[in-house]
Amino acid sequence: MKNQHRFIAIFLLLIAIAFGCQSAKKTVSNTKVQETSGSVISPERMNAQFYALGLKERMAGNNAKAIVYFQQALESKTDDHASMYELSELFARENRIDEALVMMKNAISLAPDNTWYKIRIAQIYKFMGDYEAYSDVYRQLLIQHPDNTEYYGELSSALMLLEKYDEAIGVFNQIETQIGVNEALSLQKQQIYNTLGKPEKATAEIEKLAAAYPFEPRYQAILAEIYMNRGQKLKALEAYNKINELDPNDPYIHISLSEYYRQEGDIEKAYEELLIALANPELDIDMKVQVLVFWFEGAEVNPDLKEKAIGIAEVLIQTHPDSPKGYQILGDVLMDNKDFESANANYLQAIEIDSSNYVLWENLLFTDINLQDFVSLEDHSRRCLNLFPVQPLPYLFNGIGCYQNEKYPEALKSLEDGRKFVVNNDNLLGEFYNYTGEVQQKLGNFTASSLAYDKALIINPKNSVVLNNYAYYLSLRGEQLEKALEMAQKATELDPANNSNIDTYAWVYYKLGRYEDALRWLEKAINGTENPSGTIFEHYGDILYKLNRKEEALSWWQKAKDAGEASKLIDKKISDKMLYE
Repeated sequence: MKNQHRFIAIFLLLIAIAFGCQSAKKTVSNTKVQETSGSVISPERMNAQFYALGLKERMAGNNAKAIVYFQQALESKTDDHASMYELSELFARENRIDEALVMMKNAISLAPDNTWYKIRIAQIYKFMGDYEAYSDVYRQLLIQHPDNTEYYGELSSALMLLEKYDEAIGVFNQIETQIGVNEALSLQKQQIYNTLGKPEKATAEIEKLAAAYPFEPRYQAILAEIYMNRGQKLKALEAYNKINELDPNDPYIHISLSEYYRQEGDIEKAYEELLIALANPELDIDMKVQVLVFWFEGAEVNPDLKEKAIGIAEVLIQTHPDSPKGYQILGDVLMDNKDFESANANYLQAIEIDSSNYVLWENLLFTDINLQDFVSLEDHSRRCLNLFPVQPLPYLFNGIGCYQNEKYPEALKSLEDGRKFVVNNDNLLGEFYNYTGEVQQKLGNFTASSLAYDKALIINPKNSVVLNNYAYYLSLRGEQLEKALEMAQKATELDPANNSNIDTYAWVYYKLGRYEDALRWLEKAINGTENPSGTIFEHYGDILYKLNRKEEALSWWQKAKDAGEASKLIDKKISDKMLYE
């Protein structure tokens, strides 16, 4: 009760000070303060005054002033362990840790039974990293208070930091005898046993926890995971089924069961459990997407999973019709299956819900390209670049769409605008120059066309498409035919199975007047494909005409007309039986 009376006196003194009590004239003195009446204030009263002022400043957040007052209180009464306690806290706040420790040691020497002093010095030891001293303090406290679970918790923390795991286990067991089986204790002991390389004991702790709380499915889930990691699959299945009995509406158990059956190779059962989880609206859609990623990754090597991927995505759409993610996933699966039309429709549906996803637009444009739907490509790419004006790819696609739709000035503008946004991507930059060369050729800007192709080949001199196109257009113009022949030859060597390259190579020979070479290469093109284009047939007829094999030429021109893709002169060639160029 002695301390209680002292704090009441201090509280009353604080009130007096707060209301401006002027009964005493305060001076900073080591031994005495003169009152207005001339009497001397005792050291005990001086100590109480300074202590009260220190508390006032500390509560106001004025640490520096508080330290001065507590020091003066201590000077007035050198065995004032309460001021030592306050100074220790203030020194710690000022990061004067060594001084804080000295103060607490002095305070404890004066009041060795004060529990709060010991807790404070333990905190200082912990902050300093002296975990041995930290643990010793709590060992002493537990001698005084053997039933205090908080002290056991602190001691166990110290022992864990010291890696004294066996002693820590003993402390945890002592706590468990007081409060019973507890999740935090069981998980901590499990972790320690795993650290010590004792998986059986680690498992036993969780089994004990699950037995203590038989209606808590979460502990069964922890057990199931442990059993799976240890290869005890039948025990894991038993735990999963227990969870399903306790909470059949929990979607996570069906995900776990799905993964279990998948690992066991029972794809049908895994698929069934996965559909149950996906059909549960309580399961967050982002979690569902993460689960599906694993399925789709497996689909790359597992045809059975690939077949089921569409059904999985369709369930996701049915459960979350207002989310774009299901449509996006289904679109990805369909595009991977080369069902570009269906993929295109799903990407459009996803974009209708959320047009801010750039990846959706990019995939949509790729499906347009694969479908050769250049009207849609032009429209979709225009909408995309309006939303994402610094992404280069939509400009390229728009340029291609406009080019195919014979809107050459618009195509050129998109290509030139988009090229400015290409950064650290030489392949993409080369495509911009390639299509710029195509467009400039159509516009009759032959010098600009050649310049664009030259830049594309500087970026990638082995681009067979650029080599072929450049060579063909030079041959059409009748310019730099030797250079054209060299490029056509290189394109053919790089991609010998491409009949377009062979046709160009033969056509350059034709323009050079080397008709026998031209005929030989064009025969390779005709023999190398089941359905040669009308262009190849027409060129073959032209070469035969130059070789004075006119009747044969007429027959091939007729084949060209029947096959389609022939030139506008094909009818005139057939009717007049003459070559027109």
